[in-house]
Amino acid sequence: MPNLNARVIVPFAIVTWLVGIAIMREGTPGIVQAAFLVAFAVAVPTTVFWLMAEKGWSTLAKASRAQVPFTGEWQACMSGRMSHVPVNHPDYPKQQLRVHSTLRVGITGRALYLSMLFSKIPLLGRFFPDIEVPWSAIRSARAYEPSGWFRYDEPGTLVQARYDPNYTGTFVELEIGEPPVFLQLPAALLTAAEPCLPPSLSAVLAGQQVSEP
Repeated sequence: MPNLNARVIVPFAIVTWLVGIAIMREGTPGIVQAAFLVAFAVAVPTTVFWLMAEKGWSTLAKASRAQVPFTGEWQACMSGRMSHVPVNHPDYPKQQLRVHSTLRVGITGRALYLSMLFSKIPLLGRFFPDIEVPWSAIRSARAYEPSGWFRYDEPGTLVQARYDPNYTGTFVELEIGEPPVFLQLPAALLTAAEPCLPPSLSAVLAGQQVSEP
């Protein structure tokens, strides 16, 4: 999965540029040029959303696509992450899928539900179908503090490290399935539904270190 963006976007850009030069030259029928522009307008967002889904969502969907719509109350996730590698992996910054204000989370005593706000759009729903992850599919969990504002010991020194106003506080990283997908969610979002969580995951939220929820 490393460098997937480069392996797709660079050839796509080159091919599009060459085809565009050939089609937009003088003498090409207008209908052909119009068809090219329409195809380009469709291909660009389709490629972008496909690349986004390949960072973990499509893997989860293959194993845990929701078969029955979630009927409970969705919780809006202001900031979440997903990747094929954990946050402490050197390739994580390149491989992560970042979702802000578009991810919804549903929790029952049996499963964790994930949905995108745009999943109901037919084309985008093919890349981001609703997901139902049984708690039994979660192989490990850990709480961690993401990078943000912090102070050196020296008085008056303030340092910013990868600051993101939507990505502060305690998060929980869930390792799901095989091949693994690592999902990072705000701990507060899960704590709000703690009565529905398996005891081992509740222990993580309480600050206890366990490896297999």
